[in-house]
Amino acid sequence: MAGDTDNICLNIGARTLDPEVSKYFQRPSESKGTGASKTTRVGVKSDIKRKVNPAVKKVNSALIQRSSNVKPKFGKPADESHKEKHLLSAGSNKPKKGETNSGNEIGQGPKKVSTNTYGPTSSLFRKNPEVPQVENKSIKPKNEAVFSSKFFKDVAELHPHTVKNLADVLHVTQMTQVQELTLFPLLEGKDLLVCSQTGSGKTLAYALPIVEMLQKKRPEIVRSDGVKALVVLPTRELALQTYECFVKLVKPFTRLVPGLLVGGEKRKSEKARLRKGVNILVGTPGRLLDHAMHTCCLQLSSVEWLILDEADRLLDLGYERDVASLVRTLDEQQKNSRQTILLSATLTSAVEKLAGLALKNAERIDVSDSIDHELVIPDFLCQCYTITPPKLRLAALGAFIIWKCSVETAGKMLVFMATQDMVDYHHDLFNSVINSVVKKKILFSKLHGNMTQQERFKIFNDFRQSTSGVLMCTDVAARGIDVPKVDWIIQYTAPVSPAYYVHRVGRTARAGEAGSALLFLVPSEVRFIELLQERQIRLIQENAESYLEKLLALRQDKRHRQEIGSTMESAATYLQLEFEKAVLENKELHNSASNDLPPWAAACDLLNPALITS
Repeated sequence: MAGDTDNICLNIGARTLDPEVSKYFQRPSESKGTGASKTTRVGVKSDIKRKVNPAVKKVNSALIQRSSNVKPKFGKPADESHKEKHLLSAGSNKPKKGETNSGNEIGQGPKKVSTNTYGPTSSLFRKNPEVPQVENKSIKPKNEAVFSSKFFKDVAELHPHTVKNLADVLHVTQMTQVQELTLFPLLEGKDLLVCSQTGSGKTLAYALPIVEMLQKKRPEIVRSDGVKALVVLPTRELALQTYECFVKLVKPFTRLVPGLLVGGEKRKSEKARLRKGVNILVGTPGRLLDHAMHTCCLQLSSVEWLILDEADRLLDLGYERDVASLVRTLDEQQKNSRQTILLSATLTSAVEKLAGLALKNAERIDVSDSIDHELVIPDFLCQCYTITPPKLRLAALGAFIIWKCSVETAGKMLVFMATQDMVDYHHDLFNSVINSVVKKKILFSKLHGNMTQQERFKIFNDFRQSTSGVLMCTDVAARGIDVPKVDWIIQYTAPVSPAYYVHRVGRTARAGEAGSALLFLVPSEVRFIELLQERQIRLIQENAESYLEKLLALRQDKRHRQEIGSTMESAATYLQLEFEKAVLENKELHNSASNDLPPWAAACDLLNPALITS
């Protein structure tokens, strides 16, 4: 979808300039005996690699003023700033009234020049594709009620310690719809196929009955009795989150021991924990199957509950074969009857097929009845989108984050991107640049599948416990994970389908809380809004320039007041130049930008600023 090449686009396209100006961005002809150096962006970049161009260190001071009666300041005497003049602005060497210029080098021969000051501002705001206006159709969004009218204290079947623990530790007193509908069928021992929207409390819907039934067993269950409940989840983060939920639920019953098995841990350490004894085992399919096949101390013969959570995501990630093998292994080792629960936010033919494999005489619980679950949006979610020209996307995203996380007091924000390289690059770029221009620092974190398990767990837990910050992530964070108090979901690259859109925005406005979501699109992707409207999802269109205007709030800091200027264009250019300078000066960031390009773009040398025209 969006953003294949604009992820590293530094918006320095010489070919987007007026013909009168573009010649100033061409490489000057070398005069004999003058020792003229390469002063275009291409040449500067080459010099950086050889570490022989100290002039680039002064680029930040070379900011362009839109007004024709304000002379740009380059932070150097006129006789030392020739390179920066070539690099950033043709208008910076504008002749006095009555004088003329000509030729490919400034100051040669007669030539009429414009009275305007040209530079990167023109590149950012000129010759952009027209932003289409999308017709606002009459849409009635599909929602499902989250909470029921019942409270846990009113359920006689629950142990008093359980009810008190729910209130004191999990801060839960009222049941959600899915929890009310599943509690009694599970306590009766029925197989269930549960379908409910994301953020509706499905984890507690099965975890609470399992703990309640385990603590009621006589003789009492102890850790040496082995695995009684097996919970299968698609990702490490979701497995960790579910494991922590069980840890909190069993606090009143210390004899019950939950355990966690996920990829990335040392198998020797996991075996040691299994030998000590685990009653509730939570894990990802591959790791669970690996231990089931090769670890002698893991016996599944006493398993009484099998839970397949986020079943649609399990299938999306290609775990169908592992799950089927795990179910067959359980069937082969099974001594007692087994209760199976399959939960999903969406019901597809593949999920139905998996249910047929794992469930027996299952009761189907559909919280919203006839609603297509791909389309169910939380009640208190405000959804917006902006159609932004490619050249303005980077500055617009930066401006929005500055506005919400530094100027205002927004809490936490998730920014979804298409690839791991995108996440790495934008995380490093924004952490370097944005925190250098704002007074109130922003905590930037990143999460994707190519990080070590220790890194993923630490970042995930730190972000959950923090009160503010920006987490840049891939779709590894789009399903199931519950991060408290997320105020904004930003989709910098469009999702692959309306279903994925719903899963992403479902990370906010959870369990009756309010939240907001913003979708970035380029003009060629406007059809995606029509697809969402066809699925009864309503979004409000916003203008990206309204985000760029918020950059003027940075004028409150005297350090940047002069460079930012007094217009939206000058402020956006200031931020864009900061991004460009960071990439040009930092080799690691430059390499990260190169990695962010798709292979075909890298082969065409699209990181070469002279070739970037969008």
